[in-house]
Amino acid sequence: MFFEKKIEERSQKKECFWMVVMALLMVSCIKDPAPSTKPFQLLKEKEKISVGTDCVTLIGEYAYSGVIDGMKLRVSDEEHLYGSDDYEVTLNGNSFFVEVTGLQPSTLYYYKYIVDYGSVTDWYSDIYTFTTASDEIHLPVLATVQVTGVGTMAASCLCQVVDDGGAEVTERGACWDTRPHPDNTSHVFANGGGLGEYTVDMTGLEPNTIYYVRAYAKNSKGIGYGEELSFTTQEVLEAPLGCLNGLFTVSEERQVWFSQGNLQYHPLLSEWGFAEYQPLYIGDGNTQIGPDYDGWIDLFGWGTSGFDHGAVCYQPWSTSPDVEKYHAYGSWEYNLNDQTGQADWGYGIEVEEGQEAHPFRTLSSDEWEYLFHERSTASGIRFARAQVGGVNGFLLLPDHWSSSMYYLNNVNQEEASYGSNTMTLATFEDLESNGAVFLPAAGRRTDDEVWDVGSYGWYWSSSAYGERKALSLYFKEDYLGTQSANRSTGCAVRLVYDCPVR
Repeated sequence: MFFEKKIEERSQKKECFWMVVMALLMVSCIKDPAPSTKPFQLLKEKEKISVGTDCVTLIGEYAYSGVIDGMKLRVSDEEHLYGSDDYEVTLNGNSFFVEVTGLQPSTLYYYKYIVDYGSVTDWYSDIYTFTTASDEIHLPVLATVQVTGVGTMAASCLCQVVDDGGAEVTERGACWDTRPHPDNTSHVFANGGGLGEYTVDMTGLEPNTIYYVRAYAKNSKGIGYGEELSFTTQEVLEAPLGCLNGLFTVSEERQVWFSQGNLQYHPLLSEWGFAEYQPLYIGDGNTQIGPDYDGWIDLFGWGTSGFDHGAVCYQPWSTSPDVEKYHAYGSWEYNLNDQTGQADWGYGIEVEEGQEAHPFRTLSSDEWEYLFHERSTASGIRFARAQVGGVNGFLLLPDHWSSSMYYLNNVNQEEASYGSNTMTLATFEDLESNGAVFLPAAGRRTDDEVWDVGSYGWYWSSSAYGERKALSLYFKEDYLGTQSANRSTGCAVRLVYDCPVR
């Protein structure tokens, strides 16, 4: 019995040994599993295809953390890829690149990716398509749609690339000249590439001159042109007496000239006038305001034109803190230029005998906003902060202004510092001769006290704002915008003169 039991134990141990060996042999015959638990993923949304007449280039990316042994692209003009050719794909990190040549023009091709990434079977993508380009490339087809915004020295042209001619449009724009049939040797402005509409701004034009313009576009075939249009720039109008010679657009249908300086009043003489030069302001002299003051003042309560238009306080030297006494025409609802217009400071201003009746006026708040933020100019420049002869303020540049006249820093930037542009009075006179306007930081008055002189600017608009306030242009070192103020506040006034509609 003892020997029989030993033989049985040895037999069982030998059987277990051979079972372990067989299991190890079976495991060794199975191919290694994929080195990543996450499946291979083609990032189709990042694929870029560049198609030619006989070739195509595909660039893409994939997501997979394991090792890829190889990648191929299968291409055929048969939907199910019968008789297809395989092309080796170049891998670089998780990006790939492949170029296929020897294709036929204007042909629909099918393709899919095949990836060997160490699994039992290869990975196959879905079947995708591309179409090769036509070998019949022609010049782009264009339309010169219309010319708009014609001024004295600038205009805009709306153009359109209707057909790219079978090849990519690499450049498009417009060309113009004083002679018919302008081409790319004339004045040219490019505006991107591709199909669709685009606008070209034509600047540096001569006033009262006929110009010819047409759209153009380039592709691999050459340059195509649109139909030719002509337009005539406006003549330069002579500025009226008391005005600067630059025109400023203040609404879609209105241009104005600015008065030669801030409005001033002499109480003892009962006389109105403009500052002798633009950076000039009275400042602390406004503390002497009163009917018998023998000097000039330039900070006024709202609607104090000197005409009895219905307000209790209508005299330029009025200082009452009661805001309801400054209601134009006796009602808080009216703007300065409503009713008879007598509440507007410009109503009674005459700088020469026989001048047109009431040509000067005060800008509305909407016009101040348009002037600073919405109007189009030949140079793209509307305003810049500056110090002129040591005086802080804002430069306003006319519609026809050219950046070549004088280099300005931080243009159209509301929060720039006054020191962005410093210049002498003599230098500014050159800018002024080309229409530049300067609004000095003339401060404000409350009762008979003056504040913020030299650092803040408050310029009245003609626009009422509720029962107690009216709107003004307001600026300081880091701000520019429309601000409401009590109607009794003394603010600066800068008048404008309407240009005849042309």
